[in-house]
Amino acid sequence: MSEHPAESGKKVYLQHAKILAVLATLTVTMIFIGESPLVQAPKVFLLLLGSGTKAMLIIFYFMHLRFEHKGLVLTVLVGIFVTSVLMFLVPAYDGGYILEHSLYK
Repeated sequence: MSEHPAESGKKVYLQHAKILAVLATLTVTMIFIGESPLVQAPKVFLLLLGSGTKAMLIIFYFMHLRFEHKGLVLTVLVGIFVTSVLMFLVPAYDGGYILEHSLYK
């Protein structure tokens, strides 16, 4: 027999509350890491790891991709990856040209 809709809604609410608590904890931890006197390389690695973890939690739970077909999930994740790479490469490419031909040298 299936459970009562109110019970199911309560479980979803509790799951979202737990995810929100994890996101808040990760955010506070990342703030402390960013302000810490760590060497730059481990700091960057930890902050990127935390950002990726937060992004995946948001994508899978709040955008409901956890419950979708694998094909749709892969399409979205590949799109996010390609967009991220382009957001880095295009400004990096133009940034070199702008830096070379800057008026403020």
